[in-house]
Amino acid sequence: MTQIARLDRLLRRAVNGTAALLLLAVVLLGIAQVVSRYLLGTSLIWSEELIRLLYVWMILVAAANADHMRITLMDGRLGPRGQGVLTALRTAVVLALLALLIWGAWQLDASFGRDRYVALGISKSWYWMAGVVGGLLWAGTQISALFTSPTPPETQ
Repeated sequence: MTQIARLDRLLRRAVNGTAALLLLAVVLLGIAQVVSRYLLGTSLIWSEELIRLLYVWMILVAAANADHMRITLMDGRLGPRGQGVLTALRTAVVLALLALLIWGAWQLDASFGRDRYVALGISKSWYWMAGVVGGLLWAGTQISALFTSPTPPETQ
């Protein structure tokens, strides 16, 4: 196994593990919120904000290793070289869109990052940085897939 393949495997495991832990945290907090509200008669005021924040992080982290929709009209009509070019072109388009996502999240953080969550008391930068980190992870998996697999990165 090459260094790039090992790095790709490690990156994908880290992404999947992080997404799984975030999902577990969202589920446990949701259960705690229901138990607190309906069995104990009180409310965990901060839990709704934290669930929303963790959910955004979970989606953007998990997207880095998810199967994504693509149009395969040309795939069967091209030879191996043409498929390689098409894969590189698709990856370039995805990377350009991810750059837009990262840039947009960075700009939003610059504008609204000083705001704070009311109940949690933490900076809204945590919210916007999910777009930056998720976009970078996604770009990393796209780039590593170009070097590690014969299939297009979108189908892994």
